[in-house]
Amino acid sequence: MTKILITGSSGYIGNALWVYLKKNYIIRGLDKYNSRYLKSEKIDLLNLKKLDHYIKSYQPDIVIHLAAQSLVDETINKKKYYLNNVVATKNLIFCLKKNKIFNLIFSSTAAVYKYKNTPIKENDNLKPVSAYAKTKYECEKLIKKSNLNYIILRFFNVCSSFKIKNKIAGELHKPETHIIPTVVYKSILNKKIYIYGNTYKTKDGSCVRDYIHIQDICSAIKKCLKKMKNSNKIREIINIGSQSKITNLEILHLVKKITKSSLNYEIVKNRKGDIAYLICSISKAKKILNWKPSNSKIKKIIKDEIMWVKYLIKNNIKRTFKNYL
Repeated sequence: MTKILITGSSGYIGNALWVYLKKNYIIRGLDKYNSRYLKSEKIDLLNLKKLDHYIKSYQPDIVIHLAAQSLVDETINKKKYYLNNVVATKNLIFCLKKNKIFNLIFSSTAAVYKYKNTPIKENDNLKPVSAYAKTKYECEKLIKKSNLNYIILRFFNVCSSFKIKNKIAGELHKPETHIIPTVVYKSILNKKIYIYGNTYKTKDGSCVRDYIHIQDICSAIKKCLKKMKNSNKIREIINIGSQSKITNLEILHLVKKITKSSLNYEIVKNRKGDIAYLICSISKAKKILNWKPSNSKIKKIIKDEIMWVKYLIKNNIKRTFKNYL
């Protein structure tokens, strides 16, 4: 069986990948924190000596690099983004090359693109604005210069949850900043929801986004693993989204309809940094990976998020919120 190493294995995507892939691969994880399911080695990627020793002993066939300072929050010291994203990736590349491991899948972000109000393709102009996006773009450049085999995946808005047998994987950021988990959670608990902006040039004035179900993210990564295993040389950048065009207010009203709740919400002024449209073209993913999303209809995303929220409530797992308070 192919040996996989996941960095950032205690995170949302890392836990979900283990649940999704564990039957078909030997999987180990690296993280600074404990993982919900996957037994992870507690190693900081900034500790070059420990990282090198672990990679040398495990000798993975393919590394899935998810570890990052990922909360898009400009109040975080920019040095943290640089260290945990750029330096950590530089250390990982160094250790992989030193130990003759040449296959890397990297999770990047749609935030590297310059704004446009039509579906974004991989060869469109780049203009990362946030510290998070800028450091992800620096990581991409390091990987492209590394001479490794790589697939860089630019994720759009990853969301929802799934369950396989008795294992459930879902989003539990601390704090939570994403609209779908926030609206669903607060609708069930009858807490006040704030929607940022209704003056954008969209059909209802609220932001339009492309939402991709976490299970579809996992299936795309599985396609990458197969592609990489069967390729002597591969160097690709691929968007992973759903091509959906959902507004914030559509999410709000659909959650209200599905949960049969009377939502307590208020529309407040536009949030700094938000853009009207962020929509994905997945034509390259279809062509290169023979992949397309099968779980990313917005109703399924919301229903699966409800399943996750009920699991959190049943197990008395608390959530905190940063932006959607």
